[in-house]
Amino acid sequence: MEKTLIYYNQNAEDFNQGTVYVDFKATQDRFLNKLPGACHILDFGCGSGRDTKYFLSQGHKVTATDGSEELCKLASGYTGIRVKHMLFQDLDEENTYDAVWACSSILHLTYNELKTVLNKMAQAVRRRIAT
Repeated sequence: MEKTLIYYNQNAEDFNQGTVYVDFKATQDRFLNKLPGACHILDFGCGSGRDTKYFLSQGHKVTATDGSEELCKLASGYTGIRVKHMLFQDLDEENTYDAVWACSSILHLTYNELKTVLNKMAQAVRRRIAT
């Protein structure tokens, strides 16, 4: 994971330019259509902030995080919200979010890390009672 963070910190500008303007609307909308209206979304590994900005524009509350300090700075400037610098393993919330968006982010974890982080993600999502 350390090598990954070093890479993103050193290449933040290039990564940002390569992703921030990609039209991802079809995939974003497919995700949003599963939600019951305006929700609180965790953008877990937000990178350039492209998806955070779109979700905000659609009326959702978004908490954006990234492990790269440099990407946090760029995404904060782009989205207009504070992007929290945080590693996936540091997620420690319960019943906070309605949904988690982790687009091309948690793929950087090892299998054992992934198991732990998926459990943390499940804890962070609000429990809903089906009606």
